[in-house]
Amino acid sequence: MRLIKQVVALALLATLVLSGLNVASAANAKTLDWAVAVTYQNVGSAATGVTVNFYSEGSASPIAFDPLSGGTLAAGAAKSFFIGSVSGISSGFTGSAVVSASQPLVATVVQFVPTPPTGETVKMRLLSNGFQSSDASSQYLIATVLLNKFARTTVFSIQNTESSEVTVTIKFYDADNNGNLASTKTHDIPAQSSKYIDMSNTADTGLPSSTTQFNGSAIITAKIKNSSTDANIVAAASEYYVNKNVAANFEGIPLSQTNTTIYMATAVCEKFGLDTFYAVQNASLTDTTFIKVTYKDTSGNVKTTDGPYEIGPGQKKSIVTCSPSTGASMSGFTGSATIESTTTSGGSTPGANIAVIGKAQSSQNAPSPSVGPDVFTAFLGQPQGSSSLALPFVRWAKDSDFNNASNFGGKQRSYIAVQNLESSEIKVDAKYYDKDGTLVATEELTIPALSKGNSSASSADALGSDDQFGYYNDGTFGGAVTLEASSSNPSAKFIAIVRVQNPGAGEDYNGMVKP
Repeated sequence: MRLIKQVVALALLATLVLSGLNVASAANAKTLDWAVAVTYQNVGSAATGVTVNFYSEGSASPIAFDPLSGGTLAAGAAKSFFIGSVSGISSGFTGSAVVSASQPLVATVVQFVPTPPTGETVKMRLLSNGFQSSDASSQYLIATVLLNKFARTTVFSIQNTESSEVTVTIKFYDADNNGNLASTKTHDIPAQSSKYIDMSNTADTGLPSSTTQFNGSAIITAKIKNSSTDANIVAAASEYYVNKNVAANFEGIPLSQTNTTIYMATAVCEKFGLDTFYAVQNASLTDTTFIKVTYKDTSGNVKTTDGPYEIGPGQKKSIVTCSPSTGASMSGFTGSATIESTTTSGGSTPGANIAVIGKAQSSQNAPSPSVGPDVFTAFLGQPQGSSSLALPFVRWAKDSDFNNASNFGGKQRSYIAVQNLESSEIKVDAKYYDKDGTLVATEELTIPALSKGNSSASSADALGSDDQFGYYNDGTFGGAVTLEASSSNPSAKFIAIVRVQNPGAGEDYNGMVKP
């Protein structure tokens, strides 16, 4: 039997209660009681059983769970489970999980607040992807980490994917102090277990106790404990507002997924009520590099090129789509971006590898109608495309549910952005599957060279007679999409970002390469 591991490294938290920060506002996303559901899709060719092993933080003892109760998951099907239904996991659990099957799986974690505090509203449903075994690496990058900066604080998790205890070393680089190394901290993590790093906890970070604000990046390396042998880990992060109930999740980036060219499928300025921002991290621990950002509209035409900017080893540079160095007016722009690293300012020789986290937030200057002040999303830049992607969490709520004033973080709609990485027009088939793996609709996208196209269950005519997709009248859930290069261009390469939103809030996740 071929065993495919899907490691879910972030936010498997039944009711995570973190140490609160002393802030004036009662609303604080970091101190909410978060829980998670995991949506997983069988992207293989046959039905499979599924096994989940949960590991409490700091423990190597698994808690086994069968989400299908002895049944199987059909090829193409996507289903979900709620951590609160797992026997052996109680309130206050923090940890990680390994999902195994005889067919390849992909999974997306949905983090939400089941019971908001009295008198408060929580619209956010945070999204992040699990990791395939091939994503495990001895070096991981967190391109942005914050402590009470921009009213946000970061918590990131590191999971040991080895069968032995490992020692991880975390280096923190201070973007507000010329990118200098601010702290080096080590932690031991038992086999398959995890360690959560709270930027407000000096015992986790090693930063001076006098540190009240931090804006920077982190690089994590791992060794088998008491040896010089590299060890494999995965990592992921949550970024919480400390003055309102808004947050976003994103995956850490393994060294293997860094490159000298990174593609961003979403770039907007005062469009759809949103602006985008990029945190660009130098993956090298020794070499300085220079970056430039080229923006292209939806027809593939260059809008402007931002930079070059110098980034020291391990450091990050923050990029604002609305404020390029050229001074070009970006108002109303929608398109994509390509970020390139070179050895010299304005040069063409590839420099150090880079990692990029993208964020989209409510624009302060966007014309009405606005998407609302609580929209805050995060997604990964990607080093190359694929001819086949899996999107395990896709939904389309009917009007009466989506527009319900009491909906908050409940019924959602998904919008898929697909970026063509080829220098010629391509066709991509968006295939919509229900919870049982039945193909219900296919939408063929025609995407200009180096541009992007869009799909949704509505535009694909994938809605059922009840005008919804991924939701069912019996109260169950499950809907997924695969993106396949059409037969006319079977090797065409593309990337994708899925935005899942309800009125006033939303989150993104990246389409995953089918294993």
